[in-house]
This record gives sequence, C-alpha cells and structure tokens, in this order.
Amino acid sequence: MKITVFFIIGLLVASSVIVTGLSNEEHMQTDTLSLSFHEPSIISNGSSFTVLMKGAPACLYQPGKPVLPMYTTTLQLPFGSIIKDVAIHFDDVETLPLQEKITLAPYPFIQGTYRKPSVPTMTAEYETTDWYPCQWTAYFTGGGLNQNSEHVTFLTVRVFPVRYNQATDTLVYLDSCDITITYEPPTSSPFPSQAKNDLVIICPLQFVLPLRPLVEHKNMIGVRTQLITLAEIYRSYPGHDRPEQIKYFIKDAMETWGTTYVLLVGGLRSHLAGKPRDDINTGTRDWYLPVRYTNLWDDAAIYDPGFISDLYYADIYDSQGSFCSWDSCNDRVYGGWSHTKLGPPNYPLDEIDFYPDVYLGRLPCRNIAEVHSIVKKIIDYEKTPADPSWFKKMVVVGGDPYDDPGTNYREGELIGEKAVSYMSGFEARKLFSSNKDTNPDDTPLSQNIIREINEGCGFLFFDGHGGPSWWNTYWPGEFGSLIQNGGLSIYQLPQLQNGEKLPICIVGGCHNNQFNVSLLTTITDLRNRHFMWSNGVPIPECWGWSLTVKPNGGAIAAIGNTGLGYEAGGELGDLNGDGINEPDCVESLCGYLETQFFKGYQVDHIDILGKNWCYSIAEYLRIYPGMTKWSDAKTLEQWVLFGDPSLKIGGYTS
Repeated sequence: MKITVFFIIGLLVASSVIVTGLSNEEHMQTDTLSLSFHEPSIISNGSSFTVLMKGAPACLYQPGKPVLPMYTTTLQLPFGSIIKDVAIHFDDVETLPLQEKITLAPYPFIQGTYRKPSVPTMTAEYETTDWYPCQWTAYFTGGGLNQNSEHVTFLTVRVFPVRYNQATDTLVYLDSCDITITYEPPTSSPFPSQAKNDLVIICPLQFVLPLRPLVEHKNMIGVRTQLITLAEIYRSYPGHDRPEQIKYFIKDAMETWGTTYVLLVGGLRSHLAGKPRDDINTGTRDWYLPVRYTNLWDDAAIYDPGFISDLYYADIYDSQGSFCSWDSCNDRVYGGWSHTKLGPPNYPLDEIDFYPDVYLGRLPCRNIAEVHSIVKKIIDYEKTPADPSWFKKMVVVGGDPYDDPGTNYREGELIGEKAVSYMSGFEARKLFSSNKDTNPDDTPLSQNIIREINEGCGFLFFDGHGGPSWWNTYWPGEFGSLIQNGGLSIYQLPQLQNGEKLPICIVGGCHNNQFNVSLLTTITDLRNRHFMWSNGVPIPECWGWSLTVKPNGGAIAAIGNTGLGYEAGGELGDLNGDGINEPDCVESLCGYLETQFFKGYQVDHIDILGKNWCYSIAEYLRIYPGMTKWSDAKTLEQWVLFGDPSLKIGGYTS
C-alpha cells in the first residue's frame, strides 16, 4: 500500500494551493471533490475538549494523539491505476484558540486477557510545537475485489479540515476545499476476458481422493472447480519459500483462468505433536499446507511475536497491479512491523496492500478423516436450502469484558447488539451477562450456549475473551474471574448435537483460530514461553476449527483471530463517520470488523461466505487504512476464515 502525504507551506496565508507533479499528458484522468465544512464545535469533557465539525463526520483516531474531525471517502478506479497527484486547494485558514487540551485517543484493550490499557497523558511529548496532523490531507491506495467481484484500485482520500498545535492550544481549520485527483489508468488488464475457472482447491497429495466428492459437487452446482496439488505447485512456481510459491500459483490461476475463489486444505500433520513454525516466516515442515507468519509485534507487555495470516495468500496485488510480496524491504522478513518497547529484532516496516484479490478460506485438516467429515458437511449444507425455522435465528453471546470506569459500557453486548441491528428478519437470541439477575437462562453460561446451538441457528456470534481452546466473558462489573461454568470450550463440543442445523460462526476473542496448536506443544507451555497461550492445558486443535470440523453438529464455518484481538473503549465521537454516534468498541478494531460481516450479509445481500469475508475487510479499510496503525494491520491480518469461501450461505434452492 502506498501512503503519500502533502505538507503545508505557508499555512496561515490568504490563498493556498498544494500540488505535486501535475501531469499534462492526454491519457491522464482527473476527478475533483468539492467539500465544505462548518466552524468547529468545541465540547468540554471537564479537563479536555472534544472537537466536532459538520462536513467532517469521521474521526482521526490514533492512540495517544488528539481526536480530530476527518472527512474520508474511497473511490474505485480501474485496476492498476497509478495515482499521479492528489492536490488540495483552499482559500482561507481560520484560527481558534482553546482553553484546554483536546482529548487523546485511548490505547486499545486486548480481547484475550483482562488488562487495563495505559491511559494517554499530557506528557512533554504531547507538548510538541508541530501541527497535528502534519498535513491537510493524505491518501492510501490498494488493489482488490469490489462488491461486484471486479478487480479495482481503491483510493481512500482523507481530509483533515482541523489541525491542532498542542503547545499553544490553537486550532486552524478550513471552511471549504477542493481535492483534485489525477491518475493514469492502465492500458491493459492481466485477467482473461472470460473466466474458465471459479474455484481452485489446493491440497497435499494425501487429500486428493477425499476431496473429489467436493470437486464433483461444486462443478455440478455450477461452480467451476479444479484441484491442484502442492507437488505440482512446488515443481512449477518460483518463490523464496513454500508459501510464496503457493502465492505465485494463485496469481497465475487468476491471470490464466480468471479464478475467484481459493480453498486451502491442510493444517498440522498431527494432533499429538508438530513444530508450529520453522522460522520467523513460515510453518512448513510439519504442515500439510504451509502457513505464513507475519512479523508484526504488538506494542504491549502482552504480545504475539508474529502470528499466522492467511490474508497473505489472498492479497496478491498492490494498487498498481504489481505482486504484493509482504516483503517490500526485501530482507526476507515478511510483514515486518516491530515495536522497540518490547526489544524484538528491529524489522523495517513492510508495505502491505491488505485488500483481498481472491476470496480465500482454509480447511486446516490434520488427517483424511477430517477431510471426509468437512467435505460431507459442506455438500450436505449446500445441496438443500436451510429451513427458515432454524436458519432465521441468530445466537449472540456477550458480556462485560473490560473495566472502563469512564463509561461502564458492556462492550461485548454492545457489539452483539450492533450485529443484531443489521440482521432484520432474524430472531435474535441474546445470551448476555446483563441478564444474570433477571433471566439466567439468557446468559453466557455454557448450558445456555449449548442449548441454543442445539436448537439450530443460521448465525452464531461471540464477542469477549478467548484462547485456543475456549471462549468466555465476565459478569457486569465483576472482573476478578471469568464466568464460572460460562462460555464454551473444545471439551464441551461433544455436547453439541445440532446435526445439519449448522451456523456461520463469527468469534471475537484472542487466539480462537490459532491453528498451530497440538497436544505436546500446549501441555508443555505452562508459562507461554512458546506462545501457545494454553497455560499448560492440552489442546489437540483450536476452538474455531474444532467447532467447524465437528461431526453431527458444530458450525459450517468459523471466522476468528489467530492472535491477540483488540477492541476500543470509551466514546470519543462518530469514529466511522456514518452519522450514528456509537461507543467506540462498535466503531473500530475487532468490534467494527466483526459486525461488518452481518452488514454485508443482510444489508448488502452478500450470501457467499468468502465474498462476505472480503467485503468486511474492504469496509474496514475504507475507514481505517491498514498501514496507519499496527492495531488495524493486525486486526485484518489475523482474521482467518475456516470454511469453503465459495459456500452459499443458507444453501442452494432447488
């Protein structure tokens, strides 16, 4: 992803124009945005101020930095377009002195553990004489699939009509501006005019025969499907390691066949033991199908030293149509983004595009029996339309995961309510911890969760705390320990007997889809020195995959995190600029990404599983470009889909 910013010269002048390299070539295209803004509204919070501005409804939200109004929009240009110039033109700059500091954005909460985040303070670093932000506008580009499954270049333009001098407590602001965008469209497309293939299944040789029924089923229902073995890929494609060879094959399949969906089949080779990673970048030796590890280190005392990202395999191109290697520094460190507070290797920052170019999912099967089991579930699910009597039910489980004395929000419940708000026509069964005293049958107790799943539901949504083997939350205001006999663990999954009434599961929590665990690696990791996050509990397979691969019930798919998840606390404005001012946990980080899936399904009518996964990521990037904050990058990179990306949600009608 390319990030370009434009610095202001002669800030307080009567007339200003900022341009860079404007081209007069005839084949250039130009678009113009004309924006107008009202005078900022200053709202006192006691010891600090919040700034609002009509015309700039979103918020510039960087932890530890002042929260300021922002206008953001995302344009779709022909795939491979090259941005030549983004210029801002304005006439007047107004000045407004303040009496107090502007409120700082808080640091995020970690989903998987109870820990109060550090609170930003007015330190000497805060008292800078620089203007924040350092420019009036910035733009971000990416290449990926839009809602119509078309390859496009996304151009996100951010305008910051209010800037703040922290040393003098002074605002400067614009009342209007014009944004001129000049770009060079591509002269050709790398993709065939007519697609010959829809779905490619990639697997080891051992899984070919048990996958044949799925290939036949897909072709029979009109999803043109081919199966390719890893041996074929390794013989024919270049790459610095096995994951990169697979990624180059996917690129070739897109450009040769017009492939839209990719299904990876294979996880660790054993439930008993397996080396999670061979080096900082990959797990290959003990894996049926390799995984790519990022090298993004959390900026916290609790951290992941990198984590699995299947988005790597889906993010094929950058905005200009070039191969997106995730190693832009060419140092053989993939997805590098380190934080010196922890003292990890000082990896240079790799530029990543983040937009999926294919709809991708994984079935991390560990043996042939698991392949048979999940193939049968997919075929049975798709071949018959789901009965509305159970499918039109949505089970939402949440509680009060964080101690936030400033607001006392029950974040898990608020995020669940937001998901429900998108699902018109569905009966919502809310298992919330706030029902503890009024209706114990509708709380996150294990018996209640198991009861609701067994009765059948089309969608299952958890938001709270998690680990590779469990999900749970807290009672309201009771943060000393997780709910006793609450949540759901892999050891309770045999109690799920929902048969073919299979939900799509979205889970908010840490490490629920961390699929590099095995019995020996978890039982010997009492102190988390190997980052199995098990506390010595033996875990044969992670929570999300155990739920998905379970015979005679469970889920048909699960989307969740391979690492530590993050959520926002407090309420500092309409962060996503949709005109609805909601708690920040709903409008940013994991809470925002998770709820976009339900918006995609019911509001935008996207009923193909992988397409909705892609839509959720693209919607997130529209507000939070991935390279602006490491927490946004991690939120996107670790969100892994266990399931068939070409799955028709609710099955096909006859």
